[in-house]
Amino acid sequence: MLTRRNAVLAAGTFALAAAASPSSATKPSSLTRDIYDAFQRGQLDRWDAVIADDVVTNSPAKFGTRGRAALKAWAQEFLTAFAPRIDLVDEITAIDGQGNGRAVVTFNLNWKHVRPFFGTLQPTGREGTSVENLIMTVRNGKVVRLDVADTTLDLVIYMHERGWVFPQNIRPEPIVRGIERPFAVEPVSLRS
Repeated sequence: MLTRRNAVLAAGTFALAAAASPSSATKPSSLTRDIYDAFQRGQLDRWDAVIADDVVTNSPAKFGTRGRAALKAWAQEFLTAFAPRIDLVDEITAIDGQGNGRAVVTFNLNWKHVRPFFGTLQPTGREGTSVENLIMTVRNGKVVRLDVADTTLDLVIYMHERGWVFPQNIRPEPIVRGIERPFAVEPVSLRS
């Protein structure tokens, strides 16, 4: 039952959410939808309008890739080798009137390995799903940095088992440096 107190709290929550996000809940951001739609349709030239030429891409598969052309080549190779159906799961934007801010797109890759991937991973016919998040830094209306974060590891584990080499020991420059923990820690006894 919706009480007056709960109705006021709900209205306040919706007002806070609307104030925190410049994009409307009923109208998706053109940038996030364009990036998703171009990827799922394989129309990667559409990215020219929304992704900077010198974009930096980081992902579990490769870190520090530079350039839109390299990103498009990677995406085309993926679309060809894994024949995915790409379902949009969520999109969030926080982009100001000057086109600066952050955006996130979450999608589910429903994939099947049907062709060689970069000539190194031979197709097995294996099928799976992978929930992926594109965390984007946007400047002047274009994505300048794209970080891929895997929510599920089905595809990553499959590629690793097939011999794909993943980046390790990556240390990006932090915004805030955390506390240094001593390596010598006293063991905890579980016995009383």
